[in-house]
Amino acid sequence: MQYKIGNINDQKTVQGDNTLSSLLDKKGNNVLRDSYIVISPEDTDSGRLTAGFTAIYPGCSSKGHKHSDYEEIYLITKGQGIAQIGEEEFEIKAGDFFYVPFGLFHKVANPKNENLEYSWILNNKK
Repeated sequence: MQYKIGNINDQKTVQGDNTLSSLLDKKGNNVLRDSYIVISPEDTDSGRLTAGFTAIYPGCSSKGHKHSDYEEIYLITKGQGIAQIGEEEFEIKAGDFFYVPFGLFHKVANPKNENLEYSWILNNKK
């Protein structure tokens, strides 16, 4: 028998009523993620910083947004995906980081079969 080498991200998912892809099809929405705020402005001396963690599930994305009062830094801690800043899209993977200036639209998508996870920091320009 020959050995086999592969990558989980290249494999097709098993289909069934209890799979995430099946639930997404029923819901008709692929914007699924969990976000946690770990540091709020009231936790800081400056009152201007917010830090958090987000997990985007396989085949899902964030809604995308912009905020004129905040600049933001992302640090990808797990997985691979696609980030959009303004009109530009680029691939991201664990270890990558990027900066989003004040008021620029941004969105993160996860086309892979594992969670895409990242930490983020917002700075309020108050």
